[in-house]
Amino acid sequence: MTIKEIAKLANVSLGTVDRVLHKRGKVSKETEEKVLAIIKKANYKPNIYARGLVLNRTYNIVALIPSYESGEYWEMPANGILSAEKNLSQFGIDLTIIYFDQNSVSSFNKKAEEVLQLKPDGVILAPVINFEAVKLTKKLNEASIPFSLIDSNLPDSGALSFIGQDAFQSGKLAAKLLCTEIPKKGTIAIISVKRNENHNKTLQRRIEGFKDYLYNSDFMNDISVVENNIQLSNPDWKERLMEACNPNKDTVGVFVPSSLIHYVAEQFVDEKKIFKNVKLVGNDLISNNIKYLKMGVISYLIGQRPQTQGYLALQDFYNRLVAKQPIEKERFLPLDIITQENLMYYSIDFNNMINV
Repeated sequence: MTIKEIAKLANVSLGTVDRVLHKRGKVSKETEEKVLAIIKKANYKPNIYARGLVLNRTYNIVALIPSYESGEYWEMPANGILSAEKNLSQFGIDLTIIYFDQNSVSSFNKKAEEVLQLKPDGVILAPVINFEAVKLTKKLNEASIPFSLIDSNLPDSGALSFIGQDAFQSGKLAAKLLCTEIPKKGTIAIISVKRNENHNKTLQRRIEGFKDYLYNSDFMNDISVVENNIQLSNPDWKERLMEACNPNKDTVGVFVPSSLIHYVAEQFVDEKKIFKNVKLVGNDLISNNIKYLKMGVISYLIGQRPQTQGYLALQDFYNRLVAKQPIEKERFLPLDIITQENLMYYSIDFNNMINV
């Protein structure tokens, strides 16, 4: 049944039916009940794409995400957001992307103020600088601006939705994969390679999941676990990384809970004799990591579909603001296990893949 047929049965105008459907404008209680009864009986479902055109208004959405260089992780979520904009702009979704330096708290705060001054209809936020991001979410809540989170979750922040990876389960998966490759005796090194001192909750949750798996495994009694943070800003970071990779001279596996695993892989190539039999597991299918996965230096990469995260985040605002559809509070994307053997099925199209 069409809107025209509903209007005819209710003996009202098309405009009246539209106002009832979209809950805008004044309609008498009696007329509203008559129209709704006909809609219910006919099991009418509005065309959500046509609805965006009917509204004839623009919704301004701002994405606040880290800046990046070509081939880096944050290029993929940005591409996903831009891809969604291309599909949704005709339905009144207007996008602005504001980039901040994820190595600078002051940069984040400055760009956050720009977001607030724009008074957008919605915000897509990558809360990689955890503490400052929490401050921003409080201000967004005070201003009644809905926001969605990608990549990292902030539970109880009041977010419209979170789209990303279950970081704890990702860490457990990394540990399970590593344990299938290594002997049951020796040292496992957990190495957080960082460009800054900022706390990243996602990386911490991955480490917690990794250790949780080990604590409940048969490896527990014979494996040592050593954690290290390597700051790339330190002039002697290469020497520190070398020491972190082999602290007890019996390393059997290394876990890097971020996309910066290629720094460790490069160390493995430079010191082939020492790390020949050491297994390496990390995250994210970026070009630098693909290089070492192809070489067999990295045993496993765990993907989190970052481009899909960006796409779905903008689509959520379309669903909420235009289509008036309910939004999932948390949407955890699949954990992709990528190896040298199945890389061919990912490497060409993975960065352009949108699974919605």
